[in-house]
Amino acid sequence: MPNDPSRLPRHLGTGNAALVLVTFTIGVGILQSPGVVAAKTGSVGLSLLAWVVGAVAALCGSLVMAELAVRTPRSGGTTVFLHEAFGPRAAFLFGWTSIFLNPVSAAAITLVSTRNLGAILGFGTGAQTALGLAWVGGIMLLNMRSSRVVGWLAGGAGVFKISALVTVVALCFAGDGAAPAAAPLPAADHALLVGFGLAVVATMFAYDGWDGLALVAGEVKDPRRTLPRATLLGMGLILAVYLLVNLGFFHALTLAEVASSPALAATALGRVLGSEAAKVVTVFVAASAASTVLSSLLCNPKIAFALAEEGHFFRRVAWVHPQWRTPVVAIALYGTMTLLYIASGSGFERLTRYMILGFLPFYGLVAVAAVLLRRRAAPAPGAFSMPLYPLPVVGMLAYVVCGLASGLLGDPVAAAGGIGILAAGAVVFEVRRRVGRSGP
Repeated sequence: MPNDPSRLPRHLGTGNAALVLVTFTIGVGILQSPGVVAAKTGSVGLSLLAWVVGAVAALCGSLVMAELAVRTPRSGGTTVFLHEAFGPRAAFLFGWTSIFLNPVSAAAITLVSTRNLGAILGFGTGAQTALGLAWVGGIMLLNMRSSRVVGWLAGGAGVFKISALVTVVALCFAGDGAAPAAAPLPAADHALLVGFGLAVVATMFAYDGWDGLALVAGEVKDPRRTLPRATLLGMGLILAVYLLVNLGFFHALTLAEVASSPALAATALGRVLGSEAAKVVTVFVAASAASTVLSSLLCNPKIAFALAEEGHFFRRVAWVHPQWRTPVVAIALYGTMTLLYIASGSGFERLTRYMILGFLPFYGLVAVAAVLLRRRAAPAPGAFSMPLYPLPVVGMLAYVVCGLASGLLGDPVAAAGGIGILAAGAVVFEVRRRVGRSGP
């Protein structure tokens, strides 16, 4: 690629990049959110429609990200796009937020994995925490040594996740069905439209990760062709799997059971195969969650790396190992933060909400950035441009507005926490700027 702006090796082809997106996105959300969606909509048809609408919103965001990543094919995703459109302050604030909050998600997912596995193996809390620390520490070291190997492993994990979920679906359909599965639930206290909107917001948790491919744009082969193809392929696979999983649950369980069960997969397979199936599902949940951390430690450190490359964070974070060709300091920073959160052992629920509310405003800015950068210069001839423009931008903004409204109304304390993190970042940026450390 002429004038390649990336200092990292390009090793991800279309198939592997799509599977990285699948692994980064599919975690434990698809095993938790269907119940919330069913409870909010009160019918099977509206539940499935909510998942489709959520996928459209996520796809809109992915297409916006894909066009911006093709325009600037460097690792870092949102950090790079915000810098191009709005300058260093917006990029720094996003990077600052991500350094503190992205490891929260990886730590929480790791603890979900180790606690589920520990329950089967009879491990105590201390052993479960130690297992999580060892898992993340090992992935961190492997990422430092070879991002290519981690990319292959993440692709394999994506195949495993899809295969395992399809197996769950097949087993759910192996039973006789649970009549009356399609019977509507009693009317909710809120209006139908409000309930449907809340259901779509609930699907966003399961689709979270749709921006992951842009984070590793600097490691994608022929990004003009690969990024859009991998985005569409990956999101198509995710939607197909999510719809199949919902259909399997609705076949094995009644709508009321789907809406009320705290462990949908275990309940559904327990209905078909017996109580021992719960152990099989627990192992799957643990493995699925653990494999998500592979992609998390591959993708998210690129945010701090890109910020340091621009000179707006400690420059050492942008150092690339001369032999391994990996951003070892950025990976170590993100991995260490994740390890610290795991060691703390609790308090992730509200921190996770801080994360969601902290990032949504930046996704809104990314949508605006796509419009601004198009006005400055149209996409290069032959380069990917989002189809049906500006509809993907409108869809992404709608995603942001719905998510913010839900969060602000549902947890104002978490909203205040997100604002506090942004305010602290603004202070740090101004201090660095005033003492002349912001870089060129």
